[in-house]
Amino acid sequence: MTHHQSTTFRVMRSFTLHGQILCYHEEPHPEQITNPSKPRARLNLAKTETIAEMHSKHKQGLPTDHLLTINIYDPVIRNKRKWEMCCISKEEQVMWYNAIRAHDGPVGDAGGMAVGSPNRDHHEGTSLQFPNIDSSNNLFAVNRKIQRSPSMEQQEDVLLTRAAEKAVEVWMEKENSGSNKKEMSMSTMVLLFVTMNVALYFVRNGSEQTFQATLFFINAFVLYLVMERTGTKSSSKQTKGKSLKAKVAKKKKKVMETDGINAPALEIEKPHQKIMPGSTMPRSTPVKNTELEMKLHNCGANSAEALRAYATAPTESIQVQPHSYVQTDASLFNLRIGPNYKRNKQKAPSAPALYDLYSMDFLYDSTALKNVSDKFKIPSIPGITDVSTGHAHIPPMLVINTWLPGEEPSVFAKNTDGDTYSIPMVFVLSKDTLEQLKDIDNAEPGVKLLSEWCRRAESEPDFKGRFKCMGQIEDIESTSIPKFIHGYNGKPALVTKSGTFTRHENYIEFTINVNYWAFLARKGLHSLMPYFQDFIFNVGFTIEARHDEEMPEVLLGGCRIMNLDPDKAAVDV
Repeated sequence: MTHHQSTTFRVMRSFTLHGQILCYHEEPHPEQITNPSKPRARLNLAKTETIAEMHSKHKQGLPTDHLLTINIYDPVIRNKRKWEMCCISKEEQVMWYNAIRAHDGPVGDAGGMAVGSPNRDHHEGTSLQFPNIDSSNNLFAVNRKIQRSPSMEQQEDVLLTRAAEKAVEVWMEKENSGSNKKEMSMSTMVLLFVTMNVALYFVRNGSEQTFQATLFFINAFVLYLVMERTGTKSSSKQTKGKSLKAKVAKKKKKVMETDGINAPALEIEKPHQKIMPGSTMPRSTPVKNTELEMKLHNCGANSAEALRAYATAPTESIQVQPHSYVQTDASLFNLRIGPNYKRNKQKAPSAPALYDLYSMDFLYDSTALKNVSDKFKIPSIPGITDVSTGHAHIPPMLVINTWLPGEEPSVFAKNTDGDTYSIPMVFVLSKDTLEQLKDIDNAEPGVKLLSEWCRRAESEPDFKGRFKCMGQIEDIESTSIPKFIHGYNGKPALVTKSGTFTRHENYIEFTINVNYWAFLARKGLHSLMPYFQDFIFNVGFTIEARHDEEMPEVLLGGCRIMNLDPDKAAVDV
């Protein structure tokens, strides 16, 4: 591939089209794809409104003249964006164009096809794979400037109108299918009508910048209304959390005694008994007749040997049990690698995690769990929790405590101390990490970065803010999760102001307060709660690497959470 003088670095990628699923892969050749089920990006052409365009004129900065553009329209949730690929020959360009064009047009109700759309024929048998397709130029170009013409402005009018129609269709569907109906207020309908008309006015008469801003706000507004209307799944899902709230209310009610008619009331509280970590959430059990089962049988489920065995056991040796957890496979998470990540944007599966998962708990209360030691005994395991790391700033344990909103988030205020799900996870340094810490100068970059974070995060907010969390839903396409969430699956999020670093005698406690996140993030996560028991969720944590000497990134630790039931959160602890 020839080098082009450009501010955008281009690398070879590959596209695959199987039926109606268009995928974009990290590898430059299809035969090099190691896991076809996990592409860098996936697009269902039958469920997304697209228009394919074939270009013949040379475009500066591209390696060939055979450019194919896929315009993607999602006006309810996102702005218009593009996928662009360069084919190595005219024949390939035509073949790709014909295959993708078969799905052109708006999405309808009949199997994802628009009624009366001549291009959306059935192509379930089509399967295309071509090597040497350069997809790096403005892939996912959401922010790209688009030269607009009158025809495009008319097209945007139609798209915005369809956005309103789509939102109304969602609401009507919920009204017809839900047993607990919820009427839209007249003020909401008027506001929606006025907002749409203002948007259409600016689309016709405004500048490009005005159009982009208007489209952003209209998408955000419609998304908010859609989530408000679709926040309840069914009558059975609507009851989630009510039993927990009742338990919390009962717990908050003080036991009062009076000594005589005029005597003041006395509050009587039971002495608090701390529990062991892992008491409120079961760890998944091993498959019978596996090496892991034999290890647990011989050494005991709570021994140091069992802890290490669980950490290194393959996924298939552990049963998938509802409302349980186990250590995640670090290689599921693609993390930054060098050199020059800012330019190359390369990622690769993580090496084994630096910490082993000891326990996970799941609690619900009227206030968040401020300190894990308030309710739990900090574990003491000879040879694991009492070892010296050789560095005073690196304790052998890391406790990550995540607070999820237990109440409906508000767009106008952040309820930072209301009903909360607290999810504390206890990690211990792995055997390999302990070995590397003995010679920190020759340790892997990920271990050195961990050492720096432990040393500086307490006093340097910017360095503390390098902490990242990632959530990945397994087989998300087969779940009932709203489609707009699919695009965020596995995406990392920096924990900046919402993170609190606290150093204790032999562990670091890092708290993630989701209540400080942006409204749409809080709303989306809260809306996702009723779906948790329908899927397997992998959560991982890492420290963001920003320089070549800090790469590759490596997972700190993670947890595979199976079919979490919010109603089973512990209350009386």
